[in-house]
Amino acid sequence: MERVNSIRNRIFFSILLFLVIPLLLSNQFLDKPMERTVERKIGESAQNALVLMTFNVQLFLEDMLKSAVDITTDADTKKMLRDPNALTHYERLRLNDANLNRSFSSYFSNTYVTLFDTHGNWYSTRYLADSLYEEYTGSEWYQKMISTPYQVRWMFNNEKFLYTDREPIISLVKTITEIQDNENIGMIVFSVMESDLRKYLRGIEGDVYLVDREGNIVSSPQRDMIGKSVAHESYMPGLWTKSSGQTNVEKEGLKYIVNFDTVDLNGWKIVQLVPYDAIFKEIYDLRKTKNLIVLMIFVVFSIITLSISYGISRPLKLLKKRMQVLEEKDFHSVLSVAGPQEISSLIETYNKMVIKIRQLLNRVKDEYQQKEDMRFRALQAQINPHFVLNTLNNIKWMAYIRNNKEVGDMLSNLGGILEQSIGRGGTIIPLTQEIQYIENYVELMKMKFNEKLSVEYDIPGELMSQEVIKIMLQPVIENSLMHGIEPMNGMGKIIVRARQEEEKFILTVEDNGVGISEEKLEELYTRLAAGSEELPERIGIKNVHDRIRLQYGPDFGIEIFSKLGEGTTVAFVLPIKQMEEGINDDLKGNASG
Repeated sequence: MERVNSIRNRIFFSILLFLVIPLLLSNQFLDKPMERTVERKIGESAQNALVLMTFNVQLFLEDMLKSAVDITTDADTKKMLRDPNALTHYERLRLNDANLNRSFSSYFSNTYVTLFDTHGNWYSTRYLADSLYEEYTGSEWYQKMISTPYQVRWMFNNEKFLYTDREPIISLVKTITEIQDNENIGMIVFSVMESDLRKYLRGIEGDVYLVDREGNIVSSPQRDMIGKSVAHESYMPGLWTKSSGQTNVEKEGLKYIVNFDTVDLNGWKIVQLVPYDAIFKEIYDLRKTKNLIVLMIFVVFSIITLSISYGISRPLKLLKKRMQVLEEKDFHSVLSVAGPQEISSLIETYNKMVIKIRQLLNRVKDEYQQKEDMRFRALQAQINPHFVLNTLNNIKWMAYIRNNKEVGDMLSNLGGILEQSIGRGGTIIPLTQEIQYIENYVELMKMKFNEKLSVEYDIPGELMSQEVIKIMLQPVIENSLMHGIEPMNGMGKIIVRARQEEEKFILTVEDNGVGISEEKLEELYTRLAAGSEELPERIGIKNVHDRIRLQYGPDFGIEIFSKLGEGTTVAFVLPIKQMEEGINDDLKGNASG
């Protein structure tokens, strides 16, 4: 600590504080806003690219919808759906070839078109197995759609396929509804291969994928991701609250930037997941270069500062060595005045101080000798409490010899109380010793209250070794006697109980006295809650409460429950802790011995 507080170090750290640290702080305050600005600009650029990608996907899906509508608005198609026998076999083949198989588009290369009527028939450009047909038409969503007009549903089939070639497809399911009566006459399933959509999700950095409303990846340039669920990812819930935006997330210890946008036609999300470090790699490289420059500046400043501080502190160190030699000679010699003007002035002033210090030392030595003499006389005048205890024991036995049992019992109880209070141990004792002390105290009080007082103990044997604060019950029992039982008419009763509640030891003192009013009880709680530096008029219970809290912490202490005319209960709350054997054994004794 002395070296840290030296003049040289003070000069060194002062220069660092006023020059280097402001440089570091200004650098930090400028670096963070710059990084946030670059991050915002990059985010805006990525968002614009994502908007363009969303626009292309939107056109792709709109073309699917247009193709499906063109098929369903054909008059022959509607005629076949209303009445399967209205067209001959040849006419149905011609319709299939001219209408269903002629969906030309620049967005998708191949299509899957299937028509379902309400009579249990289907017409498709692909082979459809009976089991797949029954599974498809028997689903809950199908039944709900076919019974409701003007329904549209977008689906991704990756595992549950409609067709036997089992290729991942994106499907538009749309009911075919008669405008005149709002009745469904059938349903169209218009599907395209996922690979046709995949090419529109390329061209930007990071992982990009199209996600449906259930959190499943519908399409992605990374083929191994298609069909996987990302609903569990931490960023997904936030994506459904906004149509587009950007957020930062941590995944497997790495930081990512998540950009997203919404395809308005079906509510699917296009998500871009980019590693944070990949975007800010150049910024990190510039930051490393900048930190290296700052470090070099710090080293140069440190060398200059050390040279300046050393040049100032060296003459003072020489002065310190000379002063140490003077101290070893017990201030009986002075230093020779030499050195620079400032150092010479210090030495001359110090020589004057040495003479005064030597005079003061002689005076302090004389005063100390006088105080020691007074202290010795004061110790001689003190009464040894153990002498008082032995004297009480002698008087007690004299009372017993003269058959004055009442006086002997009182002296015996008083001796027990005195022996407990002057014991050499600490403030922590086992409960059994505290109960012995209270028994002696109660026996003395019974001399005053005669038959008006009875005290009972309900304490399990295994709790008798619980550690407690020394003399914590006496102030509470004294209050019960003075303020609860003495003012009442009839028999007074005090019950001391102990129990364990989880990891807490609860010791209660209950009386059937006159009780405490709500105003007085509130005042008592205010005193208990006051800081330990505040001393109220009656400090007995407050003192015990503070001692418990100081020993065990703020979760423990004293609680008071009372009503006028119904008695009072005081609870001591302590942690469960058994007293170790051998501790405070010097406190164990019998005043009556």
